[in-house]
Amino acid sequence: MKYICSKCEKELTKARATSAIGKFSAIKEPIKLFTTKESSVMTPYVCSNCGYVEWYVEKPENFR
Repeated sequence: MKYICSKCEKELTKARATSAIGKFSAIKEPIKLFTTKESSVMTPYVCSNCGYVEWYVEKPENFR
């Protein structure tokens, strides 16, 4: 999927954020027992023009 910077309207570049286990995740609130049905890996997209960063989850349907 192609994402566009909301600040300067240039195409965003997919990036990777690092942590102890290598991936960040988002979990739907209120937090219950952690299940893959209510979470998703988050991926940052960076604008190489202005430096703005937007985060997108791989499975947005898990937050319905």
